[in-house]
Amino acid sequence: MGQAADAMHRKIAAFNAQDGKEFQALMGLDIEWAIPGALLRGPDQVAAFNSALWEAFPDIKLTATRVAQDGATVVMQGRAEGTHHGTFHTPAGDIPPTGKSVNLPYSEYFEVEGGVIVSARLVFDRLELLEQLGVAPAPARA
Repeated sequence: MGQAADAMHRKIAAFNAQDGKEFQALMGLDIEWAIPGALLRGPDQVAAFNSALWEAFPDIKLTATRVAQDGATVVMQGRAEGTHHGTFHTPAGDIPPTGKSVNLPYSEYFEVEGGVIVSARLVFDRLELLEQLGVAPAPARA
């Protein structure tokens, strides 16, 4: 893989180490990061999002399960695993700690220029996350 995929792997390592400084160093100054329900603009908003995840899930780890690169574009599928031990701040309100573990598939799409991420899109199933936390009803079994 090339420079773009290397940046993505460094991003995962920094996230898993909860190294906000290294994570921000991988972001372009004008980064736009689309997440379900919001558009983060600039490294400070991305850092605030990460901090909220680290607070809610102190043991959170990302694992890449599939990576594809085409020039400056990287597409990654992965899993996020962690235990909900802290308050989870969401646009709909705070979710107090449930103590439940989550194992959630996600996909990310990155554009990398000069070794830094200039745009990204995170995709995951918010309802599945809420179901795993036990704050939304799981689907009925047949």
